[in-house]
Amino acid sequence: MDLNAKYEAEVAVLGAIFLQPDLIHVTNLLPEHFTDPRNKQLYRVMHQLRSDGVAIDVITMYSRLTNPEAVVYMTNLAGSCPTAANYAYYEKIVLEEYEKHVVLLAAQQYIAQKDEQTFDKLVEVSREITSYHVEETTSQKDDMLDIYNSMFEDKGPLNGELSSGYPSIDYMTSGVKATDLIVIAGRPSMGKTAFAVNVALNIAEQAYKDKKNGEAEGLQQVDIFSIEMPRKALLQRIISNMGNIGGEHWRDTYRIPADVKNRIVQVQGVLGSLDLHIEDKSNVGVRDVESRIKEVRATGKVDKHVIVIDYLGLMDLDMKLRHDLAIAQITKGLKLLCKKYNVTIILLSQLSRGVETRQDKRPMLSDLRDSGSIEQDADVVMLLYREDYYDRESDDGLVEIIIAKNRNGATGTIQLAFVKEYSKFVNLEIRLAEAN
Repeated sequence: MDLNAKYEAEVAVLGAIFLQPDLIHVTNLLPEHFTDPRNKQLYRVMHQLRSDGVAIDVITMYSRLTNPEAVVYMTNLAGSCPTAANYAYYEKIVLEEYEKHVVLLAAQQYIAQKDEQTFDKLVEVSREITSYHVEETTSQKDDMLDIYNSMFEDKGPLNGELSSGYPSIDYMTSGVKATDLIVIAGRPSMGKTAFAVNVALNIAEQAYKDKKNGEAEGLQQVDIFSIEMPRKALLQRIISNMGNIGGEHWRDTYRIPADVKNRIVQVQGVLGSLDLHIEDKSNVGVRDVESRIKEVRATGKVDKHVIVIDYLGLMDLDMKLRHDLAIAQITKGLKLLCKKYNVTIILLSQLSRGVETRQDKRPMLSDLRDSGSIEQDADVVMLLYREDYYDRESDDGLVEIIIAKNRNGATGTIQLAFVKEYSKFVNLEIRLAEAN
């Protein structure tokens, strides 16, 4: 590609961001990816504005530019892109040309020196550029054809979407859909982590069974970002869930009975076969989630990807912003990732104390902390309520899953049974069958 074409792609990227400033939150580009010094400078200022939580437009850019020539250049460039619809294509050109440039430099250094250090550098650079892959977008015609084909292609009751493992929830939400941001919220110790892990485990187990039976259309993967709980503690919970093993056994593992130890070993064997991965970093931001998505996509093996984040309040927030604006930046960024990479993100969130002041303590959307952005960006919001959380004499073990928002379907309340000693949510019909 000639330099003029690359320059035009850089200009188109910048012009598209002026047209649609939210693109700055999901772009793969960094200032060093730009070749033209003027474009590099403008993009660096855009990144600074994003970090400071300031909207990108001609006025805010003008306030950060001290060079009069840069101001004139920016003013002419701002209206140069007729549409932001082709942003991914422009970005792809810039990244591909940057990749070629970096690999060429590394190759030239190796040819000049021909030592182990420059060879290792060439190999490292070649590996790193795979993370710059940009997904091709579909056209409106492609989407229309997909809608037409879906009317005549039987994909089952969930229309090819993943099952949460709870038929009542699947019936109301049409399953765990790609591009959806699903929020699960509840008061502390209400069971939101356990519920999200149960859904993740159900998806991973079903994927394993389908793969084993030769029924899987493509590999499914579940990633859990456990910000609050260490990986080891969460694994113990999962083992308890899968093997019906009481949580009390983990207090003194040396004294676990032999039969329970055997069960744990068997469960670990099954758990090790699942495409379920836990990351327990303490500072997780939107960029970290995107990096993981890119890493998984770079393998070319995963067809459906589900990410669980526990929880929103502990994510890496921009401390320069007011708290509610920092939360809004996170939820908006996660929703854009869902759409950009065709993944599902299940995000946990706490409810405010306001629910405690009411006589009826069943939560509502307005009880979400910083509810404006969460409610706006989420496709599905599930609120958890347990009567025994407030009434210690109640031991029915029932949990209400209140689907308070469902962008593409109905809302309502579903009851599940919660077996607290196993951190396990089960369908009511299963619990009734076990009781009889």
